[in-house]
Amino acid sequence: MFEPMIKRAETAVSTTITRVSGNAIAAALLLIALGFATAAAAYWANESLGPLVGNLAIAGVFLAISVFAFAYARNREAKRQAQASEELAALRSESPFALLSNAFQSPNVMQTLFDMARSMAPGAAKNVAGAALRAAPRNLPLLLGAGLGLMVASRLVGALTNGRGRSEA
Repeated sequence: MFEPMIKRAETAVSTTITRVSGNAIAAALLLIALGFATAAAAYWANESLGPLVGNLAIAGVFLAISVFAFAYARNREAKRQAQASEELAALRSESPFALLSNAFQSPNVMQTLFDMARSMAPGAAKNVAGAALRAAPRNLPLLLGAGLGLMVASRLVGALTNGRGRSEA
């Protein structure tokens, strides 16, 4: 019964290990290639421009690359920070506590609470269903047990309530 799931998990783990090890080997070889390219560029610069100017030229190239990388990282960090601030502001304006506080201050509290529940239900159901589907493989025995328990309970309730309301003749 669980063999297909175990085989799928083993395949996923094997694929991940292969991909990660392949990426590590490729990264190591890339670093070696960059080292040889840097050595060749330094040799060429020293032969063409002389040792002092050639080494300064190579150092200048590395300085320019590092300044570009630093500016790119700072720009990316600023964008992420701005996005996080916007998301936090949206969460504060839409937070359940702010909505409940506003609902309790309204003149028709019950109607406002029912409207809130009605507007939040589809989103909440989508989030819960997504989380349940992501967790389903890990919790399959629990889900099966809960489903069987609900089925038995509904049959018991149905059997107990079928006899009620009938007039015995």
